[in-house]
Amino acid sequence: MQKDKKKRLYYYLFDWANSPYSTVIITFIFSSYFVNVIAENKIQGTSYWGWTIALSGISIALLSPIFGLLADANKKLSKIIILFSTLIVCSGSFLLWFSMPNSSFLFYTLAIIFLTNTFFEFSQVFYNAKLLDFKSKISLGKFSGIAWGSGYLGGILCLLLILFFLILPENNLLGLDRENYEHIRFCGIVVCFWYITFSIPFLINYNNKNISKKKVSFKKLLKLLLNTFKEKNKLKFLIARMFYTDGLITLFSFGGIYASGVFNFSFYEIIYFGIALNISAAIGSLILGYLEDIIGIKKILTYSLIGLISIALSILLIENKILFWILGISLGFFIGSIQSSSRTALVTISSQKNLNQMFGLYAVSGKITNFFGPLLVASFTAYFESQRAGMASILLFLIAGLLILRKTKI
Repeated sequence: MQKDKKKRLYYYLFDWANSPYSTVIITFIFSSYFVNVIAENKIQGTSYWGWTIALSGISIALLSPIFGLLADANKKLSKIIILFSTLIVCSGSFLLWFSMPNSSFLFYTLAIIFLTNTFFEFSQVFYNAKLLDFKSKISLGKFSGIAWGSGYLGGILCLLLILFFLILPENNLLGLDRENYEHIRFCGIVVCFWYITFSIPFLINYNNKNISKKKVSFKKLLKLLLNTFKEKNKLKFLIARMFYTDGLITLFSFGGIYASGVFNFSFYEIIYFGIALNISAAIGSLILGYLEDIIGIKKILTYSLIGLISIALSILLIENKILFWILGISLGFFIGSIQSSSRTALVTISSQKNLNQMFGLYAVSGKITNFFGPLLVASFTAYFESQRAGMASILLFLIAGLLILRKTKI
């Protein structure tokens, strides 16, 4: 029993470890710094950031299923990939320290974001595939919900540390130069060491049972992919997730940018908003993770998407900053549950077989059109010179995902 608890803790810790990368770098702090300081103007910054995330999404969509299939054929490969991916993300986060506050470092910063975001998603393929190996005897919905909740809580604590030790103090303990944005650039170093420290227990215990070494040709890889796509129910779910995850990831990628550009959030306010959003998402993951085992995965996903669409539409129509706070925090509750329940839905639909392969395809379903969401936001923002116009495209993806999900059996 004690051994099972430790295994679950190791799994939770990896979510705790990697969450600050998404929260601090992609969503709130560094994205806002890039758009408002490094780029020549907000419109250029939003567009360039969006195109970079889009290119990363294309790379993930192309390579994730291949890595997943190869890892199912040679189990040792999955550990190599997750270790290498973790190293790339941590190293890249550290190198963001050198992203100086002028446009000369625009492409340097974008190159790092491209690499770290791509390898971050590769690591998630093999992390998700280990869901059954680490859950032991507790229910899948509960385990996945606690894991997602742990990730959000890790993001909260990391943001709090950044807030009280780097952002708020006029004279911080490290003597960082505020005029040169050292207190912002140092966030990348914090993420790096946070990620390394808390991911170690999971990586050490990432063992593969019944290690096999099968030769897998490109022809066989292609055949396995095509066979999976012939299963209509799996295909419907993956397509549904393709659409609504595109909306979610775009929302994450541009959340801090939208808050700063439309509602004039300062760095301080973005961090407060990020903390509140993560708390809401953690609560949503935990509560709806428990309910998932009672009322079913499909109902949780459906209700969460309806809630998300309604709130997102309201946010696009309002101009009041206080209302944005209330509605934005409410979004988090449903975002957490959608992410957690989508993962357990795939395990259920796949009958717990070939999970590296399935989560490779799962990554594809989240990335094959993921370039399209940021691309639309970036292009609409540039064309209409309006961040609201860009963000409106997110609703299309969420609605399409909901409609297809309703036809899926889970």
